[in-house]
Amino acid sequence: MFLSVPLGAALHPTIHFRGPIARRLWLGWAMSLLFCALLWATETPLRAETFAPPPGAHWIAVASTQDIDTAIGIARLFGPTARVIRSKSGWLAVSLEPRKGSLQQIAQTITWPPLPGDALLSSGRDYVETIWKAPVAQQASAKVKRDKPGVISFAALEVMVTREPAAQGWTAHVTAQRAGKQVLDVRHTFAEGEPDYESSVMVAEVDGGNDTPEIFIDAYSGGAHCCTRTVALDAAGPTEWTTVDLGNRDGEGIELEDVDGDGEAELILPDDSFLYTFDCYACSTQPIRISKIGKATVRDVSGDKKFRHRLIQEVRGMEFLAKVMPDRWHSNGFLAAWVAAKNRIGEGQAAWAAMTGLYDRNSDFGVYACRKPQPIETCPTDQQYRLSFLDGLRRHMEEHGYGSITLDAEDTGASPPVQVSLEDARAAFMAMPVERRRDIQLLLASLGHWPAVAGDGFGKNLWQAIKDFQNANGKVSNGVLSVGDYDELLRAASPFLSMWDLSRVTHPVTGTPLWIPRGLAKSTLATNTGVRFGAASEGAIVDLDYYPGVSLQALYGITQEVVRSHVTDYQTIKSKFFVINSHGEAATQYTRFEDIGTGVVGFTLIWPSVAEFHGDRLATVMSDLFRSEVELGIPRSPPSPVAPIASVPSMPAAISPSPPPAAVPEKERVVSSGTGFFVAADRLLTNAHVVAGCEKVNVLIDGKGVEGVVRGRDTTNDLAIVETNDYRSATFAKMRPGVRLGEDVAAFGFPLSGELASSGNFTRGAVTATAGLRDDIAHLQTDAAVQPGNSGGPLIDVYGNVVGVVDSKLNSLVATVANNDIPQNVNFAIKASMATMFLEAQSIPFEMGSVGTPVSWPDLADRAKAIAAEITCEQ
Repeated sequence: MFLSVPLGAALHPTIHFRGPIARRLWLGWAMSLLFCALLWATETPLRAETFAPPPGAHWIAVASTQDIDTAIGIARLFGPTARVIRSKSGWLAVSLEPRKGSLQQIAQTITWPPLPGDALLSSGRDYVETIWKAPVAQQASAKVKRDKPGVISFAALEVMVTREPAAQGWTAHVTAQRAGKQVLDVRHTFAEGEPDYESSVMVAEVDGGNDTPEIFIDAYSGGAHCCTRTVALDAAGPTEWTTVDLGNRDGEGIELEDVDGDGEAELILPDDSFLYTFDCYACSTQPIRISKIGKATVRDVSGDKKFRHRLIQEVRGMEFLAKVMPDRWHSNGFLAAWVAAKNRIGEGQAAWAAMTGLYDRNSDFGVYACRKPQPIETCPTDQQYRLSFLDGLRRHMEEHGYGSITLDAEDTGASPPVQVSLEDARAAFMAMPVERRRDIQLLLASLGHWPAVAGDGFGKNLWQAIKDFQNANGKVSNGVLSVGDYDELLRAASPFLSMWDLSRVTHPVTGTPLWIPRGLAKSTLATNTGVRFGAASEGAIVDLDYYPGVSLQALYGITQEVVRSHVTDYQTIKSKFFVINSHGEAATQYTRFEDIGTGVVGFTLIWPSVAEFHGDRLATVMSDLFRSEVELGIPRSPPSPVAPIASVPSMPAAISPSPPPAAVPEKERVVSSGTGFFVAADRLLTNAHVVAGCEKVNVLIDGKGVEGVVRGRDTTNDLAIVETNDYRSATFAKMRPGVRLGEDVAAFGFPLSGELASSGNFTRGAVTATAGLRDDIAHLQTDAAVQPGNSGGPLIDVYGNVVGVVDSKLNSLVATVANNDIPQNVNFAIKASMATMFLEAQSIPFEMGSVGTPVSWPDLADRAKAIAAEITCEQ
């Protein structure tokens, strides 16, 4: 039996059961239905679908997953052309309706969201059944114009909306008839409605408390991003209607969806409170709110358990967008919405922990608070201050119904945080030597936590900057720096200090000192007003200039004129100095000049806007040291960087393919080797990185070399196809997607070519996780030992099927430095489901495997050896 039920819908009969026995019968009946519903992953549908696309067309597979909420969340992003389809392997494919053209041509026609880099074209051959499509809205709508009414017929209700002029805006005249009898005649004025813009009317069933559909009318006020006001007319009786104001929202009208499948649509509204709060409009993301209309009121039902799946789907869609557009992981506008949405589904603490290492600490957006005990709306401007991003997000979530974030020792892996007041933190800070206090601020600036020159005081902003650093580095976040915290701070800032290589120079006329980044500005050139260090080709330019007899105010005006074509990020002028920070399309500029009595002296730092050395932080550090010596008369030097623990990449690079060969002279041969295995008589599957840089490779089979030609690559998923023109294998792999956690597996390959046995290496292990690093669903994890050269080899199960393509191993050195632990046999393979999708996209036939009688380990080794070959790429 196959039963299709709406996801998240309550399974309930229409019969009312009374009494304990009847209730038990009802419970058993409901559980039977639920059991049948869960069989969707293995049962054959009653009515077979056909997925053969039109000639010359293909399905566009944008994602593959085993989680239904993830699949639906991604499909919702692509709208009505997307489906969730179960494949023969049991995996769920998120696919767009068939289109003609290459993947690149199709991608150009899809404006939003962009196709992911691992999207594939599919013939639909392995598709079995559509699990989900965008629901067809049970509603009717019509446009309403100044000179044309909107007319709708829905559920025996005839509705007409006519626009009438008003002193301000316009008036909607709404009439409705049922069975020829008038049941509604009402007018509503949209005072902010723009008469020249068309509006709309929609009729849908949203209130189950009456037998009449509800009427929705909207009006657009005009403007770049705002606003649409919507009202609903809800029947309170046969001829009595109540107007429900749904308020202003950004963008177009409301979205209705019967989320729980009860025949009554819910309102799906984006939460506009996140717009402009944590980032610019275009940079902001809005979580959804689910609301119901009933008895002339609007209720937020987002917290109702029966809508949980809809919220999960929204989060998974956000995460897919961040995969396609990785910059979102560093956008406060996205991170704020993501953490809030995750908290509603019980994943808030993990999201918060991840966010603290990603957010932009230099953003000008945020939540404001009042120093006086009154709402921010009535707070005087001079009493308002901006909270840190973390504190502001906490407050925003609590005030808007997203819950609170509580991190304890178990969540963070740290000792329980000690509650420290601002006064206590200030006392601890002021107890330090003044030189240490200034160094702390300089180091915080180097890391982007403190966007200001060093001062001798201690306030809320500096307190928060220290807490942000502690939080980002897994320390007790209380704003008090211990000796160990300071050492960690210096260690964290040292890579930047080393890269900048700050060196003290002086102006040739005034002797004014300046610390310049010799690591980025190596050359020196005398100018009419001083010295220029560096050039555009070196990374940065620093001008150290002196203008005798020129006033600070005059030079400030001149500099403003010079950068007039730039966007001014910050500017200020005081009695002793001025600062102007601006940027253009290609470069960013920071200027600071001080009044020294005989004239003005200062510097300008210019760096590429896309530079990775954080010119904004460098400018703050240079300004800090310059101010100290020139304005305050306090000689200072930056802290000396400490040697790194190990020269390793950052954690995002913790997975490394088979290591490339060591650096060689320019004309010396570069040879790398890996493994491949036959999936057809003349086609081998391997890793893309194994054949990187080569169009032709050497394939070694039973000690004999044959030429192979690279016929296809997918660098995103690290897969490639090699064709052997002069060799046809009698044995090739059987692919089996869907391997389970704990299954015994074995890896076969030719690791450490020239050192280990040329006959191949066979190692046993098990599937230790069904996802890769950071829950990457394209990979699985195994403890079967692999070495450089295993890449591209088969990972086989006990039945002789290929369940994965050996891809990488965890970089032990990186993980050791990051976690203070040495990982053992943490290796990864690309899942067979991803490999078969690639083969299908390359139009390469392959054979599917099955579960049968287990094969002995020696026989498995023979089977693996029969399909595998060593691949050598020589450049």
